[in-house]
Amino acid sequence: MANGQETSQTLRPTWFEIDLGAIRHNFRELRRLVGPAVAIYACMKRNAYGCGIVPVSKACLEEGAAGIAVGSANDAVAMRIGGIHASILVYPACLADAAPLFERHDLIPTISTEDDAQAWNAELTKPREVFLKVDVGLFRAGTMYNQADRFFSAVKAMPKLKPIGIYSHFFSYGADQSPQNYHWQFRNFEEVIARAKNVGMGGLLYMVSSTNAVLDFPQMDLAGVDPGRLLFGLGASATGARSGTFRPALSAFKSRIVTLKSTGPLRLSEYRPPIPVRDNMRIGVLPLGWGDGLPRKVGSAAAVLVRGRRAPLLDPIHLEHSRIDLTEIVDAAIGDEVVIVGRQGAAEITLREVVENWGIDEATFHGGMRDHITRIYV
Repeated sequence: MANGQETSQTLRPTWFEIDLGAIRHNFRELRRLVGPAVAIYACMKRNAYGCGIVPVSKACLEEGAAGIAVGSANDAVAMRIGGIHASILVYPACLADAAPLFERHDLIPTISTEDDAQAWNAELTKPREVFLKVDVGLFRAGTMYNQADRFFSAVKAMPKLKPIGIYSHFFSYGADQSPQNYHWQFRNFEEVIARAKNVGMGGLLYMVSSTNAVLDFPQMDLAGVDPGRLLFGLGASATGARSGTFRPALSAFKSRIVTLKSTGPLRLSEYRPPIPVRDNMRIGVLPLGWGDGLPRKVGSAAAVLVRGRRAPLLDPIHLEHSRIDLTEIVDAAIGDEVVIVGRQGAAEITLREVVENWGIDEATFHGGMRDHITRIYV
């Protein structure tokens, strides 16, 4: 453990444990599925899904990633400061006035529209490799697929824009994830490829598959893929077209008891307490609250582990503190380790159990892993 991690854990004893071995394993499983010829741009959005952009990116690059894709230029700069020299693709997230930063740190911008192209061409001081994005049905960033030929022609006229790839993202979440939706979007991207070739943009890296498509539709791999969730053990195939064993990157979420007290006998006839309190109840306080990613209400089945036993996690959760019921764990003491996710002795609380009690999904949990909490890499 690094000195900085020791200090942070001491000052505020709450931390995540990240299994870099699981991330490496997941990358190797991905490589096995897509084969050696497909370029893998490891998607590290939201600080590598909360797991830490620099250590996780280094692990993927050491396993053979062609580059890293991020949703924030801040993450990209952090990678450069952290000593990563590989290709970094930045998804549409900033304006062309960020061009000096992209040039200084050698980042690859995404060009989404004709106006976007004109703005970046004006701001850049010299030619720069770029990716072009088209919209095939997500209706978010990118030029619409049926207008791509005009977009590509405009980019070709911009001397400072040097396209190296064209990509899109599918609508792949929510209620309707039917194969028909995927195939419709993929046909649109095939049309995009044809339009690109018609204007002399053949031979670029065409990329459209992220986690769901990689697992369910092998024919959509093309020259490159950019999955994210799968690398953190969050992917699951709906069709069974491809199967792999993916391990969770988050191995534990832990804290410590900083306050422990007994209520003693109470007089509650004229007072409505904030929690379901009772006489002689033992309450433990954790330095962990909704400012650290917990919901304000967790549900009646939510629990943590203390000394290998389950202790109820009590509503409501406060900004920087939460309470646990330790009445049945009579030997609990200040400083005891508390497991929110993970194992303690023979007992375990899985991430799946936690998110069910919190009313979210696993990817949302990862998105809420606050950056100020210490990461320990195991």
